[in-house]
Amino acid sequence: MTAGPFLSSFLPDNKRNRDSLAAVWPRVLELGYALRATPVDEPEGCTRTRCAGVHQGYPGSEHRWALRCLLCAVDIEPYPSHMRERTGKNPAPPRRHKGCKFSGPSRAQARAARYIELGLALPDWDKDARAAVAALAA
Repeated sequence: MTAGPFLSSFLPDNKRNRDSLAAVWPRVLELGYALRATPVDEPEGCTRTRCAGVHQGYPGSEHRWALRCLLCAVDIEPYPSHMRERTGKNPAPPRRHKGCKFSGPSRAQARAARYIELGLALPDWDKDARAAVAALAA
């Protein structure tokens, strides 16, 4: 896995941005994502005015983040706002990225096996994968 999280070069290093990064990083890890090992070229002149460019570091909610899906080994560019808690105490419904071959209830057994193979904890919210592991153990 690559190094820990950091702020994108254009994002001010302030308490709000550090707190936002701290809130979304656990979800990134739960989903089996990591920072890309190969840097991306951040958009020149990007600001907080929704350029929607891809950024190497945590870019705030309205920009895409350059990550790698550890489960299917694909580079992805999700919006952090799709991963963090959005409704108070209740987190956003967890979902894999579009096109992930480990996504959905029908692939729960394969997903659970891949988490185990990678040495990642199976997320508490992934009830399908947990049920697949329990069925194998029985």
